[in-house]
Parts: sequence; C-alpha cells; structure tokens
Amino acid sequence: DHDHEHEDEEHDHDHDHAHDHVHGEFEWIGEFEFAKGEYLLHFGASPDETMRVGFVKLGDNITDLEHHAAHLMAVEGEKVENDSRFEAKPDYTYELQMDPEHGHFHFNIEEEGRYAIITEHLPSENNLQVFDKDKNELVPEKEHEFDHHHDHDHEHDEDHDHENDE
Repeated sequence: DHDHEHEDEEHDHDHDHAHDHVHGEFEWIGEFEFAKGEYLLHFGASPDETMRVGFVKLGDNITDLEHHAAHLMAVEGEKVENDSRFEAKPDYTYELQMDPEHGHFHFNIEEEGRYAIITEHLPSENNLQVFDKDKNELVPEKEHEFDHHHDHDHEHDEDHDHENDE
C-alpha cells in the first residue's frame, strides 16, 4: 500500500511540471522605429476574442528579446476596448478586446525609439497592420515568427505512422 502512495506523489510531480514555466505564448515580434506620437493597431476579422500585445523598448538592456517577450507575455494584460486609446508603455502588456469584424486600437508613444511589438497570434491570422497618425502603414524593420505549439488547426500525430512502416 505504501508503494501506491509513492506513485501518486510522483504523478503529482509530473502534473505540476506543466505549470512551472511562466513564459507567455506569443507567435510574432515586429521591430518598429517610433517617434513620439499617435499610432493605430488595425485588425481585420479576428477569430480570437482577445489578443494579447506587448511593447518592449529595445536598448542595451535587452539581450535576449525572445526570452524577455516570453516573460512579458506571461503577465496579465491591461484590458483595452476596441476603438479606444491607450498609452503604449515599454515592458507592458495589453489585452485587446477583439471584434469579429475589425479592430482599431489607438496608442500613444511617449518615448521615441525602437520598439518590439509582441503579439499572441501571427499578424496574418487577423490582418494586423500598424499605421501612424497620417495613415501611413508602418512596416516592421525586423520580424520574428515563432510557432509555440498553438492548437489552432494542427493535429499532433506525427508519431503515429512511422512505427509500422516496414
């Protein structure tokens, strides 16, 4: 009987393991040069009800952007309603309340500089574009894509077919 309890303990240990890491999920980072001023995050139709977006001001202190982004995206974001305005603070995460048709989120940059915008989903999934106040689209100077085992539509059965090939 004693052994049985011991197995349970081990089982719990495995279970906890999943909750260990405080790395948030994100699929894309775009690097932009922002002057002080007003900008717009523009979304098309979105399959997601919320979209978490983080802002990082790039500088000498950011050595590992991906790791930094993962920590930032693990934080509960400040809620931002569609068609509203927020101040994009460095090292801050926002939880955008998406609209099924389209989204407009105006943001202000107070400190000019190079920023990384981190998004929970790929821009292509909901047609994210960034505009300045004169409606010029800003294209990221650098983009990073990550596929963090997102369960949108891929099935994970790679292992199944290989065993019986012979």
